[in-house]
Amino acid sequence: MTLLTIPATMKHSIWLVLMLTSLMAGCINRLDVRNPQGQTTMESAEFMLSFDDGPLPNTTERVLDILATLIAIDGTPVKAGFFLLADAPDEFWQRRLYYAPYELWTDKGSIAKYPNIVRRIKQAGHTIGNHSTHHAWFRWPWLDTPETVQDEITQWETISNPISGLSNIRLFRPPYFILNTTVRETAHRLGYQIVMGESVGDAIPGMTVAAIQKKTQAILSAWHKPYPCLLIFHDNRPTTYLHLGEIVTHLQQQGFRLVHFDSKRL
Repeated sequence: MTLLTIPATMKHSIWLVLMLTSLMAGCINRLDVRNPQGQTTMESAEFMLSFDDGPLPNTTERVLDILATLIAIDGTPVKAGFFLLADAPDEFWQRRLYYAPYELWTDKGSIAKYPNIVRRIKQAGHTIGNHSTHHAWFRWPWLDTPETVQDEITQWETISNPISGLSNIRLFRPPYFILNTTVRETAHRLGYQIVMGESVGDAIPGMTVAAIQKKTQAILSAWHKPYPCLLIFHDNRPTTYLHLGEIVTHLQQQGFRLVHFDSKRL
């Protein structure tokens, strides 16, 4: 049987198959040009912003100024999470009682001393979370007890609630990211959602803006979880309160999508 003797209906079918095959070949060739390895591209990761160790004058306020200029994917100024301290110690020996042994001189925040900054955070629509009262290193034997962990959380409430107001959102991030059994069980018993995240490294001495950009881009490039990546900054660190806009804009230019902080999505 030759092509001339094939019934018309069959001829139409053959021509249709040939046309579809050609179109598919063209699509495959174009895919290979864009992606030589033949892998399908995934939508870039979403990321949220959060900040630890405030509030402090000048530093936290600078972060708030920058956040007002950063636009989330919905076209509005981004909302972040602020995990604040109720009243971090001022004096050297007080700090030795609470802080990690390697942390000697770092100034940390105080809701009690700077209530107006807390109110500004709230008025701007950001979320406030509990970061303990004194920034306790819960590995010290005198701090690693259910009673002390509970005091660190509930004393925060006593100081914060009259200033920031009561909230149905109860979020807790343990200082130094220490999430041992005592901390986990106590926070859950008190009704808190524990919120961790991915540290950008701004608390590391000598960490540069370029190093933070490289680290955050690596984190988001490898992010394949079904919820946004929560980046953790510290608003008392110069690389953050001076260069936050530069860091976030760099990520957006790489195609990563900035979204509002939302604990329900974590």
